[in-house]
Amino acid sequence: MPIALSHSTTLYTLGKGILYIAEFSGGAPGAYFDVGNCPEFSYTSTQEVKEHYSSRTGTRTKDKESILEVGYTADFILDEISILNLKMFMRGTLTGNKIKANLALDREYALKFVSDNPAGPNILYQFWRCKLSPNGAFSLIGDDWSTLSFSASGLVDTVNHAASPYYEAWYQTTTSTTTSSSTTTSSSTTTTTA
Repeated sequence: MPIALSHSTTLYTLGKGILYIAEFSGGAPGAYFDVGNCPEFSYTSTQEVKEHYSSRTGTRTKDKESILEVGYTADFILDEISILNLKMFMRGTLTGNKIKANLALDREYALKFVSDNPAGPNILYQFWRCKLSPNGAFSLIGDDWSTLSFSASGLVDTVNHAASPYYEAWYQTTTSTTTSSSTTTSSSTTTTTA
């Protein structure tokens, strides 16, 4: 079915999905891996604006705005304490089953979030290149499930994605056709560039 435009109750969304992460090296992301259960994922588009005000009247009025900087941040929580997830959190290197902390501070990553919403449109998000950092404490003792909280700071990837160097989103659409004179039903999934 086609992508609904507002107003449509099919656009009310309950967000669920899977986060995949790949190490970015040699100018491109490597193989993506499933980081496990991700109970929270959000992103924020950021910008810095320079404002100009006119002094031609008694009341100062804003007459121009210029964007100086654009970017994004993403925040997510993982609650599977795998060796790869802990290595990212500790910004470390891995030798066998030992993580050496704070030895990979310059490592960059690519993020891919594939939504699987029980309600609302499904969207594939790809964040081409970013730096990850811990976003809070990792509790080793407590009555709640342990989690790893991350913050991602977006970087441009003009080499691989010159036309859209930060991130992109694709609406996943499902089309189905039923012929009334037979019992044959066919369906397919397509990706629409947002």
